[in-house]
Amino acid sequence: MDKNFFIALAAAVLLYMGYTTLFPKPAPPMQSASATTQQSSTQTAAVKTATLVKTAASTPKKTEEKEAVFTLETAQANITFSSKGAAIKDFVFKDTIGDVNLTPYPGPGYFATLPDINFTRINASDADMAFEAQIAKGLKAVKKYSVNKEGGINRFSLSITNTTKEALEIPELGINFGPGLATVKSEESENPTNWRAICLVQEEGRKKPTINKITEKIARNPAKLEAECHNWAWAGIDNRYFLVAFVPKNWQGKAAELGVSQKFTYNKDSFFGLFGKKAVMGPELDIKLPSVIPAGQSVVFDADFYFGPKDYNELIELPYTLDRSIQFGFFGQFGKWARNLLEWIYGLTHNYGWAIVVMTFLIQILLFPLTYKQLKSSLIMQKIQPEMQRLQAKYKGDPATQQREVMALYKKYGANPLSGCLPIFIQLPIFLALFNALRTSWALHGAPFTLWIQDLSAKDPYYVLPIAMGIMMFVQQKLTMPDLGKDNPSMAMMKWMPLFMVVLFLNFPAGLTLYWFVSNCISFVINIFLKKKLAKAN
Repeated sequence: MDKNFFIALAAAVLLYMGYTTLFPKPAPPMQSASATTQQSSTQTAAVKTATLVKTAASTPKKTEEKEAVFTLETAQANITFSSKGAAIKDFVFKDTIGDVNLTPYPGPGYFATLPDINFTRINASDADMAFEAQIAKGLKAVKKYSVNKEGGINRFSLSITNTTKEALEIPELGINFGPGLATVKSEESENPTNWRAICLVQEEGRKKPTINKITEKIARNPAKLEAECHNWAWAGIDNRYFLVAFVPKNWQGKAAELGVSQKFTYNKDSFFGLFGKKAVMGPELDIKLPSVIPAGQSVVFDADFYFGPKDYNELIELPYTLDRSIQFGFFGQFGKWARNLLEWIYGLTHNYGWAIVVMTFLIQILLFPLTYKQLKSSLIMQKIQPEMQRLQAKYKGDPATQQREVMALYKKYGANPLSGCLPIFIQLPIFLALFNALRTSWALHGAPFTLWIQDLSAKDPYYVLPIAMGIMMFVQQKLTMPDLGKDNPSMAMMKWMPLFMVVLFLNFPAGLTLYWFVSNCISFVINIFLKKKLAKAN
C-alpha cells in the first residue's frame, strides 16, 4: 500500500482512539393511579396542599435484619437479588468463554430502591422475584421483577402505597444503576475506557434516535443535561459488549431525573505496580422518581429492562432500538455493511477467521481499480523524480518559474500527484468501519480461528499476527517503495512505520489484525505484479 496511506492511517487511528409537587384532594384509600397521571396531579395541587406534606423518609423503618440473597437461574444468567433495596446484587452471565459477573463492584447494586431499607421476599403470581417493605408508618413499597428466561426484554414494577390521610414525601426515591459494568477477562484492562452512562433520545430533524453519553459534568449542568436527554426513551449503562437499559412504560422520563456520579469500583496497579494501587472510578446512574405519594393512593412505576450482551442480531429484533447502543463509529453504515458481509461469508465457511480472510480478498478485489491507479501514479512520479530534482535545483531562487516547469513536466508524462491520494480517502473509511465492525461484533466474541487464536475479539495472546504484519510491511516497503533519499522526511517516517504499526496493533482484536495482515499480503503480491507489468509498459 502507498506510504501516504500508512501515514494517514496512523494519524486517523490515533485521533480515532484518543471522545430531574405535590398531591390532589384526598381520594378514597388504596386507589391505584399510574405514575404519569399521579405526577401531574400532585404537581397541580402542590400550592394548595404543601403544608400537608410530611417527609416519610425522615423516619424510615430501618430494620436490623441481615441482608438476604435469592438466586434466579435463567438460560442466559444466574441472577442474585439482594433484600437491601430489592436490587440485583450479582448478574452472572453465562458467556461462551466462561461465566462472568457483570455486577461485582461495591455499591447498592442494579435497580436498587432505598438501599437502606431491607425488603422481604414475597410470592407473586405475576413475577419471578417480588419484594415488599414497610418504608414508614402507612407507607409500603412492593417491587417485582419478571425475567425472560431465554433472554431479551424483562419487566419491572415498583408500587408505593400510602394508606394515611396525608400526602407523604419520600426523598431520594429512585432507581440505581451501577457503578460500572464488568466484562469478560480479555477486556478488563480497557473496560473503564468503555464505560458509559447513556440515554436514548429522538432528536428533532433526525430519522433515527440517538444515543448520548451522560457524564458527571453534564449531569451537574441542568441546561446541558436537558439538551442531551430531553424526553429520554430509555437510559442505562453499557460497555463494549454488554448493556443495561431501563425503559419507562407508564411514566415519561425527564432529563432532570437523571443523575450520574463517579463511584469506586476496584483498585488496579499503577504503572505495573511501581506506584502502588490506583482507584478505578465507574459511572453510577440514578433515576429519580416523583417523591410525593398522595393520601390513600398507590403510585405504580412500570418499566421494561434489558440486561445482557450487545448482540446486534438480537438487539435489532427487540423493541426500543437497543441496537443504537452498538458503536459503529462515524462510518457506521460501512460498518453495518461489513458486518452483514462477514455474517454472510460465515454462513459458507462456518469459521469467522476464514470469513475474515475471504472478506479481505473481496475488499481487495473491490479496491483493485484504485490500487492500480495509485501504483501507476507512484511509478510515474518515481520515474520523473530525477528530472523534478533537477528543476527544483535549477529554479531554486525562482518559485514561480519552478512551479511552471514542474507542472509542464507533469503534463508531459501525464502525472498527477493528487491521483495517488484518492485511494487513501477510500481506504481509510473502510478500515475505520471494519475496525468498529470487528471490534463490536458479538459474533466474534469467543469465536476461534485456528491454533493459538481462540478468541477473535481479543488480542493475539502471543502477538504473532501483529509481528508478522510488521515484517510484511517492512518487506513490502523495501521492495515497492521508491527511494527518495536518506534525508527525505517521508523516508525517515516510513522507516519506523512498520514498528509503529506493530505497537499499535499489539492490543487490537485478533480479527482486525488478521484482516490487516492478510490485506498487506494480498497488496504486496498485487504491487509486485503490477509494478513489473507497468514497468514494461513504460
